[in-house]
Amino acid sequence: MAKIRRVRHRADGCEMALPDGSWDLLFIRRGDGPAMVIQTGQITAPLVVESRAGDEILSIAFRPEVYMPHLPGRLLVSQGVPCPVDAAGRFHIGQERFEIPSFDNAEHLVAALARRGVLERDPVVMRTLQGARQRLDERSIQRHFAEVAGLGPKALQQIARAHEAAALLRRGLPASHVAAELGFTDQAHLSHSLKRLLGQTPREIAKGVPPTSG
Repeated sequence: MAKIRRVRHRADGCEMALPDGSWDLLFIRRGDGPAMVIQTGQITAPLVVESRAGDEILSIAFRPEVYMPHLPGRLLVSQGVPCPVDAAGRFHIGQERFEIPSFDNAEHLVAALARRGVLERDPVVMRTLQGARQRLDERSIQRHFAEVAGLGPKALQQIARAHEAAALLRRGLPASHVAAELGFTDQAHLSHSLKRLLGQTPREIAKGVPPTSG
């Protein structure tokens, strides 16, 4: 299922986009300017995203097993590709045209994308992430993930584990306990992983310090 989020920025600024195992369709409107539509891929490190006062952004995030065959994950890692928007305000994906959604009807867009074959769900990626056994060997699975999702299963599992660790730290668990519970080699390994993927140390996460570009 897609995750839908709407943001309106009241002032110029920047925020950190963190790896979360998903890719996005972004619908951006700046002031009275035309809408922009961008398909983004998986990211592997925190990314600074600048915004201007008045920017309105609707994002639809998709799980890694969902992909667009005409533009698979391997082509989108750590980057975004604009989708053309015509004079009638419809955006194009391949040969298909769609109305730019609002927050209230974004789920209808997702359904239309799937119905027209623009979105597909990959069974190999889905079953692997669920821990199911596969008929493919490990190398074939790695190649398949790289094509569909842009990242291999190990990278996606590391991202998921980092977010799980952050959630435990915010609940007040000591870093040493979190490291042991989630299978990190030691506390230094936990710290390195969180800094690399979430841009913060365990102490910063536990204290609720927001991530910064510095």
